Amino acid sequence: MIRNLLCWVVLAFVVVSCDKSYVTPDPVARGLNFYPLEVGDYRIYNVKDIKYQHNEPTELNFQMREWVVDSFMDQTNTLTYKIIRSIRPNAESQWEDDSVMTVTKNQSMVILTKDNTRYVKLVFPVEEGKTWLGDMYNDHDIVDDPNPNISKETYTYKSLDQPFEVGNLSFEKTVVVEQGSQGLFNSKLSDGIEVYARGVGRVYRLFDRKVYEDCSPEYCPQGEGYILDGHKREEVLIEHGKL
Repeated sequence: MIRNLLCWVVLAFVVVSCDKSYVTPDPVARGLNFYPLEVGDYRIYNVKDIKYQHNEPTELNFQMREWVVDSFMDQTNTLTYKIIRSIRPNAESQWEDDSVMTVTKNQSMVILTKDNTRYVKLVFPVEEGKTWLGDMYNDHDIVDDPNPNISKETYTYKSLDQPFEVGNLSFEKTVVVEQGSQGLFNSKLSDGIEVYARGVGRVYRLFDRKVYEDCSPEYCPQGEGYILDGHKREEVLIEHGKL
């Protein structure tokens, strides 16, 4: 009797263990390691920032550091990470704090909040060709257009687990997040990409938003492609680690 009871206990344990291993998500398979998040993590980027006014560009070059300084439970009992963004003119200068962001991460998505605006940076599982709205949780429209498929930013996964080289660094497995939205008559255009590497996080970002003069081929006084207002920014990872 005791032997039979023990056999049933062992069998039940095996069944529960197998069932548990079946339903437990594999974080690597889901792509959670494309956005590692621990207190102390930091990444440093070389930044080229160009702003346009009446087709005249003004360029700034500097370095930017994103440092995960703390974690806490927010009002919804969600684990939230505090990230301080600092900038400096060059490697010989001291860091100066520029802004503060927060990030939450779960089995479904990564949400970054900056200036009281939330952006869905990644969704899980990471799959080739998957799309989502990066600004689904805010009322910010990237362009002034009543069509929600145009006015919102669509993100798309491309080149999953392909190698990527940036600056002097190379990464074996990365994913490209294409980001873009186009306005009516091509007068407004927002385009960009972010590249994430497994175990590292974001290694490259390109943001390019321009407002062109709205004209026709028959009448374009300033010439085609005249930029009334614009912003182009490139961020290249040069260093990462833990402080």
